Amino acid sequence: METLYGELGRAVHQVQEVLRNASPESVSGDQARRFVELFAEAEMAGASGIALFTPVVVETGSFAKEGHASAQDWLGALSGSSAGAAKGRLAAAERAAVDPSLTEALHEGGLSSAQLAVVTKAAAEAPESTGNLLELLDQGASHQELSDAAARMKAAARSRESERARRDRVHATRHFRWRQDETGGIRGEFLCDEVAWASVAPQLEARAAARWKAAGAGAEPLEAYRLDAFLEALSGSVGSSGSLDRGDPCDPNGSSAPSKGTPVQAIVVIDAAALRRGTSEGDELCEIEGIGPVSVEAATELLSEASLRYVIREGFDIKTVTKATRDVAACIEAALIVRDRTCGRPGCGRRLGLQTDHREVDFGDDGPTELDNLVRLCPQCHALKTYGGWRLEGEPGAWKWIAPAHPKSAHYIARARRLAAAKGQAARAARQRNLPRRE
Repeated sequence: METLYGELGRAVHQVQEVLRNASPESVSGDQARRFVELFAEAEMAGASGIALFTPVVVETGSFAKEGHASAQDWLGALSGSSAGAAKGRLAAAERAAVDPSLTEALHEGGLSSAQLAVVTKAAAEAPESTGNLLELLDQGASHQELSDAAARMKAAARSRESERARRDRVHATRHFRWRQDETGGIRGEFLCDEVAWASVAPQLEARAAARWKAAGAGAEPLEAYRLDAFLEALSGSVGSSGSLDRGDPCDPNGSSAPSKGTPVQAIVVIDAAALRRGTSEGDELCEIEGIGPVSVEAATELLSEASLRYVIREGFDIKTVTKATRDVAACIEAALIVRDRTCGRPGCGRRLGLQTDHREVDFGDDGPTELDNLVRLCPQCHALKTYGGWRLEGEPGAWKWIAPAHPKSAHYIARARRLAAAKGQAARAARQRNLPRRE
């Protein structure tokens, strides 16, 4: 063991030597990216090593020999983190120490502290989830994809009684807090039940996306317009129909918000087997679109709510869409939502603000609006595909993200995006000028 300790010490000193001699300003962007990738590997290996050895330090009480009153104080001082963050890392490490599969993954140096926390918390509620989650990581899943999968597995493992208790606990601790930030402005935080949030989230997202698109779809992030929509709703600028009051400068032609005739609904995607059984099992879905998994009981108690729309999945085919329409486009939309739960780019995992893209044959080239030619992408990945030349190939669940021969930088993509947005705004303004005047 002393030999291994010596080797590790030399490796750390080598990394420190590289940092002492580094000249970041003298390397290209591509070279800097490769350096960061190697440092990220080293960071992940370090996190795995910390998780492997800290349970022994805690068990033996060795941390007190360094003058620390608790293990979390000791680890926090070493890692430069708060005692609270260190306590979470210690808890995850102790849970991993009794799971052979997690111990093996740590020996491979392949788990960050954040990934370990997600996996061990899921294992506490759904012990059989560990293998599936580690397999996802081996396949290159993002942290968001890992978290989403863990949430589904925990939801499926809960009994009706434990799920009801969880919702009661959330309701009892519901809150909305705000304070003035030290850098200026107001910072807020809230907690509520997922089903309660589903009654307001779709309208908020629709209004934010409409404002973002009207402003050029890229000048500012979508989350900025989400706040605008939220404050507008609180201020009473939105009528009960969800449309803007007259005189809103962001809505010159009434297109920046859902119209009166098109109410926005939350979409609940649920597997037919889970609905019949009353609980979800394994990989079965019972999710509110854009929010995450909920219990079947929570989903079905709101069947009469007009603000919710249910899509029932039987295998991978849509059997029922609970909406009074025969519009083919609506059926395609429902099938796409069921198929593409998150952004189609492998490793992305975003589920908010997804956009429909004509994947293979572009709409401008008369690409068909049919399921095989469509994919849902987040705005950032959509821009990579549209302006950066990246492509999606393969099939749903096994997409491949193919690089162009000469990948573009983020600056190039941002410029192309701004130019396209400016052209779009000019075209909309021209159409507005050509509209007949209303007397």
